[in-house]
Amino acid sequence: MHMSLFSRICTTAALVLALAAPAAAQAPSQPATGGDEESMLLGLGLTFMNMSESTGVGFNANMLFNSLTENETGRLGVVGDLGFNRFSGATVTTVMGGLRYTFETNGRVLPYGQFLVGVMHCCDDTDFVPSIGAGLDVAWLENVNFRGELSFIFSDANAARFFLGVSLPIARR
Repeated sequence: MHMSLFSRICTTAALVLALAAPAAAQAPSQPATGGDEESMLLGLGLTFMNMSESTGVGFNANMLFNSLTENETGRLGVVGDLGFNRFSGATVTTVMGGLRYTFETNGRVLPYGQFLVGVMHCCDDTDFVPSIGAGLDVAWLENVNFRGELSFIFSDANAARFFLGVSLPIARR
């Protein structure tokens, strides 16, 4: 049975929303944060990558390491990103790093934008790639956010990657 990208995204979103419903009444008023002296912010989730008229499903992990600068509108930090997406007959691996600007808000939603550079490997070929993206962390539990992100990876075969998962702070030692 073949599911379209839209069907996969809708099914995943419905599952996440169904799991979130019981916790909605207990949700904190602010998202969990990281990337400061006390903690890093780890993001883990399911990804859908659309490339060359094909969609691969995979896994992504990213980490906001530290803040370079901070002001009343937000903060700029260093982020690393690792992704694996399986297509019919191939696996695309991305390893990137760059800058993320997280906007300061007073609500349950924390938006961010990021610019990354790195490598994309597929089918015995490795290319240097830039990526631009944006996402939202939405407060769910005390130390867990839901995260949605859309990024565009620019290569010979340009790709759009949709991420749906969680983010949580990891204490520094």
